[in-house]
Amino acid sequence: MPQLANPFGAAGSWFRGNLHCHTTESDGAMPPDRLVAHYSYAGWDFLAITDHWKVTTFPEGTALPDITLLPSIEIGTAAGSTRAGTNYHVVGINVQEELPRREETGPAAAQWYVDAIREQGGEAHIAHAYWSGLRLEDLAAVKGCYALEVYNADTEVHIGRGLSAAVWDDLLTERLPWCAVAVDDCHRPGYDSLRAWTVVRAPDRSPEALMDALRAGHFYASNGPEILDVRWEPEGTRNGVPYGGAVTVRCSPVRSVSLVADATRGSRVNAGPFGMTQRARRLRGETGRPEGVLEGELLTGAELQLQGNERYVRVQVEDALGRCAWTNPLFVRTIEEEG
Repeated sequence: MPQLANPFGAAGSWFRGNLHCHTTESDGAMPPDRLVAHYSYAGWDFLAITDHWKVTTFPEGTALPDITLLPSIEIGTAAGSTRAGTNYHVVGINVQEELPRREETGPAAAQWYVDAIREQGGEAHIAHAYWSGLRLEDLAAVKGCYALEVYNADTEVHIGRGLSAAVWDDLLTERLPWCAVAVDDCHRPGYDSLRAWTVVRAPDRSPEALMDALRAGHFYASNGPEILDVRWEPEGTRNGVPYGGAVTVRCSPVRSVSLVADATRGSRVNAGPFGMTQRARRLRGETGRPEGVLEGELLTGAELQLQGNERYVRVQVEDALGRCAWTNPLFVRTIEEEG
């Protein structure tokens, strides 16, 4: 079974950035130069300004803070029916030209925009699926997206519909290997900014290197915790006994480490002296005691066991404040492999 891209084993450095935000060029509250400064001063390494229907750029020679800018855009399709979920918001990263509005509705229109973005050398992801009401069938009908937004801070702080993990898991269960990003979708800095980010593993933070890393799946998503390392030991035999494999995770202090898989499968470690484990164990340090902080009340690593029949697995960690970080799927098993 082939392993999908694992950024934790790739050469390079980690770069944090936001792949969805707005300025006064569309419906944002802050001018482009000030928004760029806002993210640069906060320590972000790259930024994609995704104004609606507009590629916001800066005149050559404009003095800007030290941050990599990816020219980008957000478009929305017209609703195709009265059911929520037929209106797609497509974010194009590394787009050079604006896109015309289409008369088509639903997935046909979304597909046209995804193809047009890729023809320009860019990549497309689907924004705030839960907020938009997009279901499995809506997303599965669109091909060629590198990711969806597993977490969107703006739609979360507004109406509590920022987390799209459930429909992402539906896609993975159907063997559609989508990756996931976390974004601010910032409109009003200070209210919906610096709350979520995507961490990219690349040789440098040039636009070319960042785009190559996004295409390769060399990134993870977060709205709080850090994932420091993920190692996957494939299935096989151990001491002559069939063995499903294991995933080892190291992270910043968290209250749980989960290996999320398709229905009824997966494994998890919960922190604390009475924290339950399911097909998993806490990592132990040189003293033999479980690794962690605060007398073992939080975790800094876990080994999670595979059963060998999962359709997919991804890692999710959750910190003491309920904030999460999500890896891309480590594998998605094909029908032939399952059979």
